[in-house]
Amino acid sequence: MRVMKTFLPFLALCLFYGCAAPQKYAFYQYTELEGVKSKTLDRLKWENSVQPGEDISKALILEMDNASSHLIQIRGSEKRHSHDLHDLTVILQSGRGRMFMGNSSVSVGPGAVIFIPRGLAHYFVNGSAEPASAIAIYSPAFDGKDVVDRE
Repeated sequence: MRVMKTFLPFLALCLFYGCAAPQKYAFYQYTELEGVKSKTLDRLKWENSVQPGEDISKALILEMDNASSHLIQIRGSEKRHSHDLHDLTVILQSGRGRMFMGNSSVSVGPGAVIFIPRGLAHYFVNGSAEPASAIAIYSPAFDGKDVVDRE
């Protein structure tokens, strides 16, 4: 019985720590030449970090025939804009903030999946001390030109 009284708080602490531990994201990609390749989110963020004096970093992860995936990191906020030719899915990986879409907004954190149809004005405001990071998936593949300011 005495062992149980000592063990139960320890077990509870271990379970709490396991649930609270940050998730480590890894991205896998198949190529004809190399087979399956992988990179961690931390590595992608390090390779494409937001530079001093900048609010946003954008990096292509993968481009396919009908879609492209990009790592987006935001220190401050985006400008209100739309993509008239692209549907967009955003998966927030780290950080917290507010996503504005049309005339509405929602508070988002890690794991949030945001669907933005083409033509909808949107922007993200980071509420974290560190840059927020997200995976942005554009369909069709994004060439970097379809950004329409909606100020």
